[in-house]
Amino acid sequence: MKQIIKLGAVLSLAAALAACSSVQSGNQANNGNDTNKHGELTVVKSPEKKPNQEVMVQRIHRFEGASMDKWLSDDLVQLMYTKLVKQATATEEAQFEYNTVSVDLNNNEQKSAEEPVKKVQTVEKEQSSPDGKYAFVQQWKDKYTARNFIKESSTGNTIEIKGSNYLETGGWLNDTTYVLAAGSMSGLGDIRQIAVDGTVTLLKLDDPALGDQPFVNFGVGQGRIYYTDNNQTLKQFTPDDPKPAELVKHAMTFQVSPDGKHLAVEIQKQAGKAGSELRIFDSNGSAEGLSIAKGDLIPYIAWSPGSSKLAAALYTENQSGMNGVYIFDSATGKVSPIGPSYFPQYPLSWNPSGTRLGVTVADKDSMPVTHIIDFQ
Repeated sequence: MKQIIKLGAVLSLAAALAACSSVQSGNQANNGNDTNKHGELTVVKSPEKKPNQEVMVQRIHRFEGASMDKWLSDDLVQLMYTKLVKQATATEEAQFEYNTVSVDLNNNEQKSAEEPVKKVQTVEKEQSSPDGKYAFVQQWKDKYTARNFIKESSTGNTIEIKGSNYLETGGWLNDTTYVLAAGSMSGLGDIRQIAVDGTVTLLKLDDPALGDQPFVNFGVGQGRIYYTDNNQTLKQFTPDDPKPAELVKHAMTFQVSPDGKHLAVEIQKQAGKAGSELRIFDSNGSAEGLSIAKGDLIPYIAWSPGSSKLAAALYTENQSGMNGVYIFDSATGKVSPIGPSYFPQYPLSWNPSGTRLGVTVADKDSMPVTHIIDFQ
């Protein structure tokens, strides 16, 4: 329950901040009045990238009233358009229609679904295996329950995995094994090791510091499983050894890189006070450098599929601090700001090759606006 309260607080703050964000000078997208719901393409001219130079933005696509849904390919993205059909009253909530649209980013051509829907019935999430041959699929009918499947990418054939779950937390242990932290309404819940043939094995974890609450943070990569305990200590264990090893203290959130070689960890500067920093560690918790970002709030971090870049959304009350979305280039070690002072309302979303990033913010009326940034 603490996790749900924390998420609600973050989303409320995101909505408030999005309305007052300002556009910084530089190579940025237009910020509103000359755009339209069909998308606008802003071309950003910049010199050829040189070694050790920051990440370069080539162009920015902007879509009013749309939120990120999923990537269909490198150049094709699926957006969810939201249309207000009835204003809220003192006794009734506002009513909306939702329409799924696919957009070809090469020419911004759009193809809409035949009929809009009054309410989004299910949300589907899909995670591809490292070799791309399989995918773990979750179909959420509400915020607490989901059906899970293993899908073979080449044929589209699926195997349903039995057992209810309350979290969407998990990752691929290797090319043929997925690990799911199922969660529970009354405790930690199962940790399920799921083979691509549908076989499920329950994993053991011996850690008194976890308590009886579901995992707040959980990640998987290259044969290792990571999580944070109730003391905000990042730990690691394996399916063969239920005794965890301590890696990083004061860890608020973390993300395992897709290749399993790096950990991006948000570390709290001082207990009980706002302010954290983002640092990179190797898979065993050894620091790979100093802080790459600092802010009062870091709501989203996301590795690109090839693990070459890390995107992070930051907010700092002091406007001279880090505000907006930043890209860390692991090859050069450079950190670069992108776009105006974005404060995303949805997770940051990379295309399959890591050449484009989707960022959904809110306009002054709290309606979604999606920016898709193309990198050189």
